[in-house]
Amino acid sequence: MALIGGFMLVEVVGGLLANSLALLADAAHMVTDAAAIGLALFAMWFASRQASFSRTFGFYRTEVIAALLNALSMWLVAGWIFFEAYGRIYEPPEINAVPVLVVGSVGLLVNAAAAWVLKRSSTESLNVEGAFLHVLGDLLGSVGVIISGLLIITMGWQIADPIIGFTIGLLVLLSSGRLLWKTLHVLMQGTPPYLDLDRLCMRMEQVEHVTGVHDIHAWTVTTGYDVLSAHVTANTVEEIRPHGLLKTLREIVASEFGISHVTIQLEEESVDCEERHHIAHVYESEHDPASREPTRPRQP
Repeated sequence: MALIGGFMLVEVVGGLLANSLALLADAAHMVTDAAAIGLALFAMWFASRQASFSRTFGFYRTEVIAALLNALSMWLVAGWIFFEAYGRIYEPPEINAVPVLVVGSVGLLVNAAAAWVLKRSSTESLNVEGAFLHVLGDLLGSVGVIISGLLIITMGWQIADPIIGFTIGLLVLLSSGRLLWKTLHVLMQGTPPYLDLDRLCMRMEQVEHVTGVHDIHAWTVTTGYDVLSAHVTANTVEEIRPHGLLKTLREIVASEFGISHVTIQLEEESVDCEERHHIAHVYESEHDPASREPTRPRQP
C-alpha cells in the first residue's frame, strides 16, 4: 500500500505536467489499487472477529464483499478512462513524452514489486486476489504508458496517448470480470466450482448401509471455507450404529473433498423427508456401488 500510494502521487504530478491521459489513467487506477489493498487489509481484520448468535458464521463474508467492491471500483475507473480517451481521440492534445516515459518506467518497477508481494497470497483469498488484480492491471498500464511515450518520441504520434489510455481501460475491465463473477457466485451461494457434487454423492453411497443422498447443499462462506449439508438415507438407522456411520461420512467429505463444515442428517426413507424442492442424487440400488456410472443430479 505504501509503494502504490506513494508512487500514485508521482504519477498525478507527472500526468498533469505532461498533459498525458495515459499517465493520469494509470494514476487513477493506482488510487483504486491503494484503496483495494486498504480495503483488503480492513476486511481481513474485520473477518477475524468472533462468531456470535447473531452472526453464526462470523464475519468471513466481509472478505468476499471487499472483493466485490474492488471489482466494481475497477469498472468505474475503466468508465472514466473510456470517457476521457473518447474526447482526446478527436482532439489529441500536445503531450510532453519525456516525463511520460520516465514516470512510466519507474511505475513499472513499483507495480512489479507490489504484484510480487501480493501474488503469494492471491490464490488463497478472493479478497487478496481482488487487490492483486488491481495491481496487475496497473502493471499492464505502466507498460502501456511506456509504449505511449516511445511512440510519441520516435514517431510523433500524439494520438497514441488516448489510444493507450483506452487500452488500459479495456485491460482493467477484462481483468475485473473474472473476479466479479467469482464473488457473485459465492454471494449467490453457488456450488464451489472445484467440487464435483455428483462424485461426492456417489462416494458416500459406496459406504455400507447407505442407500441414497438427497437435499444436497454446498456453498462457500469465504475462500478456503466451504460448507456442505445433506440428507442421507440408510438401512434401518436404529440397527447400524448411526454415530459411527455419520463419522465415516463426515471424514470422507472433509478429507477427500476438502469441505470445512459438514452437516449430515440420517433418514430411513427419502419419501418421508419434508424437503421436496432441493437437488437429489439418483441412486441405482440394483447396481454394485463401485461399478456404477456417474449419474446427473435431478430435481425430485
